Amino acid sequence: MSKQDTVTDIPTINHVLDQCETIHLGLRDGERVYVVPVHFAYEEHQGHYTFYFHGGPHGRRYELVKKTHYAAFELNSGQQLRDGGSIACNWSANYASVLGEGHVDLLESNQDKLAALKLMMKQYTGRTDFEFPEEHLQYVQVYKLTATELSCRVHRKK
Repeated sequence: MSKQDTVTDIPTINHVLDQCETIHLGLRDGERVYVVPVHFAYEEHQGHYTFYFHGGPHGRRYELVKKTHYAAFELNSGQQLRDGGSIACNWSANYASVLGEGHVDLLESNQDKLAALKLMMKQYTGRTDFEFPEEHLQYVQVYKLTATELSCRVHRKK
């Protein structure tokens, strides 16, 4: 990746995020890193990004977030290999990616969980008219990742 591929304008970053289907989380696990892909939704306010994802109240992801409240993340889309002929170094790829890291909290109130889950459903279906039974809201863990660092790269054939 070259610096010329770096994108800083908010509409382009949002467009890249809108094309992504999963966010890959890198969670600290002592000397190791646990990477897990999850479905997500995001909000952007004046260039500041918040990501939401969900899961059950158990498992490695849940325990690591409770322990560290930290995640690195990666999203990507538009990967397409570009033929460079018989010279290997002429080969390349088109892609768009967003990388970053931030602080992760578990949402506590059912009202906050509901808002985040509606945002996720809207991102994947375009709809928000779903039912969210109280017992489901009590069970599900909804995570809020506030990005403290974020960078975007778009590499396309010139």
